[in-house]
Amino acid sequence: MTEQRFVDNGDGTVTDSWTKLMWMQEDSFLKLKKFLTYPHAKRFLDKFNTESFAGHNDWRFPHKREAHSLLDKTTSIKDKYDIDIYIDPVFTIGCGYDTWTCHTRGKITAYAYSFSSGRGGHKEVDDTLNTSVRFVRGEFDNTRLKITAVPQVKDMITQGGGWR
Repeated sequence: MTEQRFVDNGDGTVTDSWTKLMWMQEDSFLKLKKFLTYPHAKRFLDKFNTESFAGHNDWRFPHKREAHSLLDKTTSIKDKYDIDIYIDPVFTIGCGYDTWTCHTRGKITAYAYSFSSGRGGHKEVDDTLNTSVRFVRGEFDNTRLKITAVPQVKDMITQGGGWR
């Protein structure tokens, strides 16, 4: 019998049995029907915690390694644009293709991770270009995946690459 990695908790959350993290099943795009700047995503997080989504008030932005831990090139779902993103089908289709993370450079940029390319890079915090967020809670257990680094976007200004 194969261990089920992702468990639908039936309350709008998904637990990853490998990393011990709990994720929101629908990202911010699906919940709000719009993309978010980083400051708006921070306000959405405050609201999420104030309302104790799924009975918890310790939701946070994922670390870029945590976001990368969801990537699985052997399976996919369709994002808002009907393009493949490589996360488990336990997550809801029609979502955004990336997520803001907790990594920032001052007040100017924040790191966005793409579930389509498996790469990430810094974007202007006020950039709404197709950016959503998938909040997480828990302590990351990296013993099984052993993620040490996340591939970076290479010099793609539109993707927040190495131009700063």
